[in-house]
Amino acid sequence: MNRDQLIKESKKWVEEAIISDAQRELLIERYPKKQNKPLLLTFAAIFIGLGFLTFIASNWSYLTDLGRMGILLTSLTGFYLGGDWVYRKRSKRVGISLILIALLVFGSSIFLIGQMYHYTSFSAFPFLLWSIAGFVLYIFFKDTTFFYTTIAIISAGQIYSALVYQSFHVWMSLLFIAGLGWIMVKKNTYPQRLVFGTGYILQVILLVLSEGIPYYWLLTFFLLLYIIDDYVIEKGKTHVFKTISIFSVFILLTFQVFFLGDDYVGELTESSLYFFLVWAALFVFAVIRSALSSTNYYWIDLLLFVPVFRFGFGDLLSLILLFMYALLWLISGYQQEVARWVNKGTFVFLITTFIAYFQLAWDFMDRSLFFFVGGVMLFALSYFLEKKRRTIYKGGGEK
Repeated sequence: MNRDQLIKESKKWVEEAIISDAQRELLIERYPKKQNKPLLLTFAAIFIGLGFLTFIASNWSYLTDLGRMGILLTSLTGFYLGGDWVYRKRSKRVGISLILIALLVFGSSIFLIGQMYHYTSFSAFPFLLWSIAGFVLYIFFKDTTFFYTTIAIISAGQIYSALVYQSFHVWMSLLFIAGLGWIMVKKNTYPQRLVFGTGYILQVILLVLSEGIPYYWLLTFFLLLYIIDDYVIEKGKTHVFKTISIFSVFILLTFQVFFLGDDYVGELTESSLYFFLVWAALFVFAVIRSALSSTNYYWIDLLLFVPVFRFGFGDLLSLILLFMYALLWLISGYQQEVARWVNKGTFVFLITTFIAYFQLAWDFMDRSLFFFVGGVMLFALSYFLEKKRRTIYKGGGEK
């Protein structure tokens, strides 16, 4: 007997005075609620939805408008009502999968109906309607499948808007931040934080690219995510937003190492003044937060958020920041005997060394010699750093 059956049957036992309420609770506790993720059912729903769309698309031209509307409305209503009935009466997982198919059919129906009646939208408005439907389904059913699906729809809509219309859809971003952000804060699970943080990075990158905003504004967006982590992530939990923010700004600095030079600096406009005002406010706040935290060493992270694009040798300064970041974490890890910090510093130092070697030596060395020397250097560095790391594990372990 599974948990759901036990809950249903034991209620009758209490009504018939076979067991007491306390005994019923003890019995239910012996059958803990399973946390299995319905991945197979989710993928099954996606494939069924894609199969439906493929079938409709291949036969679309042979159908009349009335027949097309009939198929769309019938399938949409059938999957929604059937999924709701299965969800309430039989299996929640199967019901959610059927409703997910209905959501996919709803999204495709928006575009197909627009094609039928020659309606052209010069924005990503259809994706907004689709994402609102996904958000409403989450509100009704409280299932994370719709949370992730809505993020995927919004992300696809923003990419579509950026590629086709070279614009950023503000209303979808508001739904993402206010709606899905509220859900993420309320639930505060690791997968939701990870997906939301990744979606946020995609949103701000598309905002900068599609609206022609100078790329260095990404620093402020990444720093904002880093700061928000202190207020969203509970103490003792994995700081997902900080990790995503650090990884993103690391990629940005790597970009600057290869592409930031005198020619590009000369093209920067005075609009960077507004950037510095916003950046300074966020950076000072982050420094104060770091100084007040129990782990004062996290100020090292803030080095990566220092803007160097205004200098003619900004590419070199970006490389120096990466090396300083790696070395400071290595030194701090050795001093405090924290293996996690040593691992972080080791990894970043190896990557930065490779970036520097690639950037400096690629144009001046024979290709075979380039890779051979680089491999030897990385092997030697890896051996030395691994040897030092092992002493940390033997001495103090990970804190």
